Amino acid sequence: MKPYTKGMEKRKILSEVALGNIPPDTMIADGTLFNVFTREFISGQSIWIKDGVIAYVGPDRDPQRKNETQVIDAKGMVLLPGLIEGHTHLSRSGIEEYVKHVIPSGVTTVIMETIELGLISGKEGIESFVRGLEGQPIRFYYTVAPLCSLTPSEGIKIPNEEEILPLLKDPKCLGIGEIFWGNILSEGRQGERLQQLVSLALDLHKRIEGHTAGATGRKLQAYTCFGVSSDHEPITEEEVLERLRLGYWVMIREGSVRKELPGVKEIFNKKIDFRRLILATDGIDPEGFIEEGYLDASLKTALKLGVPPELTYQMVTINVAEHFRLDHLIGSLSPGKMADILIIPSVGDFSPRLVMREGKVIFKEGKATVEPRKATFPSHMFKTVNIADPAFSPPPNKGKARVMELVTGLVTKERIVDLEDLEESRDVLMLLALDRVGRGSAFMGFLKGFGLQKGAYGTTMSWDTIDMFVVGCDTHSMDTVIGRLREIGGGGVYAIGDEIVSEFPAPLCGVYSLKPMEILNAEIKKLEESLKRNGVRWGKSVLTIDTLGTPAIPHLRITHHGYVRLRDMAVLSVQV
Repeated sequence: MKPYTKGMEKRKILSEVALGNIPPDTMIADGTLFNVFTREFISGQSIWIKDGVIAYVGPDRDPQRKNETQVIDAKGMVLLPGLIEGHTHLSRSGIEEYVKHVIPSGVTTVIMETIELGLISGKEGIESFVRGLEGQPIRFYYTVAPLCSLTPSEGIKIPNEEEILPLLKDPKCLGIGEIFWGNILSEGRQGERLQQLVSLALDLHKRIEGHTAGATGRKLQAYTCFGVSSDHEPITEEEVLERLRLGYWVMIREGSVRKELPGVKEIFNKKIDFRRLILATDGIDPEGFIEEGYLDASLKTALKLGVPPELTYQMVTINVAEHFRLDHLIGSLSPGKMADILIIPSVGDFSPRLVMREGKVIFKEGKATVEPRKATFPSHMFKTVNIADPAFSPPPNKGKARVMELVTGLVTKERIVDLEDLEESRDVLMLLALDRVGRGSAFMGFLKGFGLQKGAYGTTMSWDTIDMFVVGCDTHSMDTVIGRLREIGGGGVYAIGDEIVSEFPAPLCGVYSLKPMEILNAEIKKLEESLKRNGVRWGKSVLTIDTLGTPAIPHLRITHHGYVRLRDMAVLSVQV
């Protein structure tokens, strides 16, 4: 049999269904259909489905039926394509819990980043993660993490070109995940490695996902020259417009890390083409899943802010599909496309009553009709906090010192503080960055503005680094935190002296927990509340410490080698 014969036969059957010569498996009848191409809501439309694919869309022509044909009455309701999540990460939970809580949202396709396990467990971590995404009730694609870090020495598990190639050739791999602009433009071996990785992916006709926070003017243009096609970092109307004019697909982020819709909403009042605007979450944490929702919550926010429904629905369907070159399969309700279909009560009421993926109902009237497939991982990936008894000394308490100061819950700046000046040194805490994968290197610096008044808090859940971070008022509490994180395999721990006040165990690579989402939400809330009671002023204090080692957020970060100033990637000491 010639390779194209099977596909040809499938298409022939679909055409016969459209002609009325073969009965459909399922008919959705008499709904108001959203046409993503023309932005029309067309009433009195039916969809005929055969073998999980749409054969016909239009007025009900009374198709040939058989007793087995399922008929779904959609009268008075609206038909939409399944939503597509264009950029996200798992946030603290395992794959099954994620899938379980995504199904009711109406998302039928997810493009997933893979950095979290990749940085700790390398190629094996990425491959294990990808296997866990296979065979799930929702469809997954993924991007290969470029594994950017503050300095090249953090990348001890980075796969080489030979190891990356099979992943890039996988049809489910859509390209290279978010590359931080500062890393690819940097001189030295990290910049060269990333430039080679991008060229390899582009030669295979894969996408390059961007991350331009802090890039302006010539630096943004220079970064764009590497073939970057999307960006989820714009936070103002001006930044969105600048990137649209450069040809980017701009992903407006509305998730747990940041919520950008209110800040960019005026863009929708401009007379421009919106087909390169996408709405994405960049990840939802357990609290967000339980209390708000997923991409459906982002979509509802857009509608409440006055974004026209036809634009909102395009941003989570056809626009995403076109960016990732998947529009021949998904993103629209049209003949030959996968039967990923939502039924909602009305144009302005996005609350899915039915969710269908490839013609199979996966959610109906408030209940999932399928179960996630169990994802398994090697046992050694639950034992990645490998540190000996730490031997660290308190930092100096006299003279001038370089301090990382929080400007917001995410953004930091470099500040020089006179430690003997009571006003200047107010709210200055010890900050330890400790290599937690077995090499034992450590750097003790300072953090100002966190607000903690008692004890210490530590985390291994920083996704862009191999380091454990511990911020504390005293070394005794810091020792307790380190010991407990080692004992539970990673996560987040808050201790005062010898007492463990609260904790969030995350033993899978020290980043994820496999507990039910409801339990994760309760554990994170208890952790956040105990930190708040003891002086921490930031709303998501766990996230604040998690991001101290990422090169994705300006301006000063920390590693076990020292502080890193992002504008020139210089490694700095405490001493001035």
